[in-house]
Amino acid sequence: MKSNVVQLHNISPEEFKNEILLGVQEKLNQFQQNLESKKSPTYLTRKEVAKLLGVSLVTIHEWCKKDILKPKRIGTRVRFSTKDIQEILEN
Repeated sequence: MKSNVVQLHNISPEEFKNEILLGVQEKLNQFQQNLESKKSPTYLTRKEVAKLLGVSLVTIHEWCKKDILKPKRIGTRVRFSTKDIQEILEN
């Protein structure tokens, strides 16, 4: 049976360990970023949007009529995408 031997020169065991940990950390960060970008959008109710934006429910209703906010109908319920709200706030 053959045994593969790897010898490292000019590096201490501690440096080798740190290099491996840095590589693993980078891969974990990339994985986390991919996971976050694939998250499904979160939807908020009218009351939650009103509280978030600091306005009344009447204002939310008026903004929907004026196409400032774009509600999503899920069955008989009305929800607002957090992604859409974030885009509106940035503009």
